[in-house]
Amino acid sequence: MKGWFYLFIASIGAGGFFALLVALARTPKLADLIPPQFFYHWLIGHVDLALIVGFLSFLMFLWNRHLSQKSGLLEKLLCYGGWAFIFFSSLFGLGKAVHNNYIPTIVHPLFFGGIFLFGIGYLLTALRFLKESLKGLTSADPVKVALSVSVLLSVLFPLTLIVSFLRQEPSEEIYLYYERLYWLGGHIHQFVNASLLVASWLLISRYDGRDAPYVLRYASLYLIPFPLVYFFLQVVVSDPISAQVKMVTTLGYAVGIGIPTLATAFYLLFKHSFRGSFLSNALGLSVLMYILGAGMGYLIAGSDLRIPAHYHGVIASILIALMTLTYVYLKEMKMLEDIPILARLQPYLYGVGMLLFTSGLFWAGVYGAPRKTYGTGYIESLKVYLFMALMGLGSVLSVLGGIIFVALILYALFRSRWSWASS
Repeated sequence: MKGWFYLFIASIGAGGFFALLVALARTPKLADLIPPQFFYHWLIGHVDLALIVGFLSFLMFLWNRHLSQKSGLLEKLLCYGGWAFIFFSSLFGLGKAVHNNYIPTIVHPLFFGGIFLFGIGYLLTALRFLKESLKGLTSADPVKVALSVSVLLSVLFPLTLIVSFLRQEPSEEIYLYYERLYWLGGHIHQFVNASLLVASWLLISRYDGRDAPYVLRYASLYLIPFPLVYFFLQVVVSDPISAQVKMVTTLGYAVGIGIPTLATAFYLLFKHSFRGSFLSNALGLSVLMYILGAGMGYLIAGSDLRIPAHYHGVIASILIALMTLTYVYLKEMKMLEDIPILARLQPYLYGVGMLLFTSGLFWAGVYGAPRKTYGTGYIESLKVYLFMALMGLGSVLSVLGGIIFVALILYALFRSRWSWASS
């Protein structure tokens, strides 16, 4: 079980390292010192390690912690190997970086090997829990229902990618090839993230002594229909990024994810958040960050920095929830005697940083700043310059919060090892 937890820490740490490099590459004056090739590879390393490998590793940890301990050594070895291949192909700028949506890709055998190894390990782990999760869908426990939903979606996600790979024809347009390859599977991945977020919120509330009502189990079940539709579409449609398919996937975000997550978020905000304890305050911070990020999503128009502002707000919400649970589990595993003062402040430092970061991105996007663009040459107005500088400040604060988080984890790990060795 701890193996998945350690992989989560390694992924978040590596993702934060790449995030700092990317932020420096987009900060005025500093951007001129960094070659464009490395910027694009580091951005891929940040996304794939922190937001895919990291989140899914924590999800597999939760399955083993709250459903049953079923993961085998093979799955862990596959996932760790995948992590290493993705990290080194990103760090050293190997191959060609393709910034398609959902699973940005580096066209290089080492990167493909990493995606394959981690994906197989993840699918095998989900299949181990599938039978138990099908029974868990009818449980009266909202936490078990949310985790069971995440298992079902975690089977659909890689299976959809496999079907997509088998059906995609080679194309000279490399961006469009990977966009088609990952489009529908990538949307299912967002539903996996939503189930992870809901389960994490419910767990934080439970650890704070406030169980969610039975009715919230239906919010998690509402996450299932659209991914099933996406899998069916992947089997039958010839072009997964056609206008008709995109209408369905857009509706899935607005309705399939928006309704259950926002319903859960507003309930927890008014009933279980900001009650004075560390856990309830951190829960409230995560919920508020999610509402902000989701709200930005409904205001997107065109392809500009409002898009990353939206999903970074949502991602920050998930990370705050996972960081909070990490401290709980470190204490449960007797790696910490109590949650230290610095750990109690760390989510706020990260959260404020991400608030500035997402606000800077959003308003720069409102004034026309494009997304996925290296450097600062596109800045044509003082407003965009100031908002990008605000983004830079927010990124430094949030990365500092991330560094403190990783440092606290390493302290807890080394402290527990030292105590064991000394006893």
